[in-house]
Amino acid sequence: MRLMMFVCKTSRPDFGSHRIEECGFQVLEHESTVAFPEKIDETDLADVEAYKVETEKLLKDNLEAKHVVCYDFRLRENKDFSRNMIDLGNPLLIEGPAYGAHNDESFLFVFSIPVFDDKALNLERQYLKPGYRFQIVNTWRILNPVAQDNPLALCDFRTVIPEDLIEADRVSPGRAGEVYYIKDNKSQRWCWLEGQTPNEPFVFVMYDTKPGNQARYRPHITFQNSRAPDEAPPRKSVETRSIVTS
Repeated sequence: MRLMMFVCKTSRPDFGSHRIEECGFQVLEHESTVAFPEKIDETDLADVEAYKVETEKLLKDNLEAKHVVCYDFRLRENKDFSRNMIDLGNPLLIEGPAYGAHNDESFLFVFSIPVFDDKALNLERQYLKPGYRFQIVNTWRILNPVAQDNPLALCDFRTVIPEDLIEADRVSPGRAGEVYYIKDNKSQRWCWLEGQTPNEPFVFVMYDTKPGNQARYRPHITFQNSRAPDEAPPRKSVETRSIVTS
């Protein structure tokens, strides 16, 4: 992936015009009530649950949803890890930034997400009928005062063609899924929010059951920011994935 050749614009002056229905992502103005510790490995399960509940309300209010289930929470930090094994089911697991342009779910395997088989989703079953729409929606929030080291870049859905998508297996304990990796294409328009703060979370779509020309996925990537000062602290961020019903 030609990161240095991205049409990777700061776009802060016009980010307000980006809408999830059109380009696949938008920036919200939102101050979290969850105070994550400076050492994010000291985060506890109460923080995780509080943030998931807060995320559900955030998405319900901003996407005019009937029901939201936040099923995944992930902390990331840009540092070297020394460990022989990890538990992917541990909500307190800290991972490094995700490199490689990708979309978290493919259209074929999206319903292999374990939460779709979870009894806790019984409330959702009332919406499994014609006329309701399901989306998989991510949120991403920087935990540093300002995003400098290894920020997140997002690709405008309208500049991606189906031939840019490469299906790839994602196999983990309890689930065999599939992601899209993204071929390089000069027509793609990649954006990032220079100077992004914790009160400016990204919201972006991974999947949408609604047919039509609206954004149904949205590639993203972590990239090495050549504008970051040498003293920039390692990136810390939190992300969620939710099923949004409307």
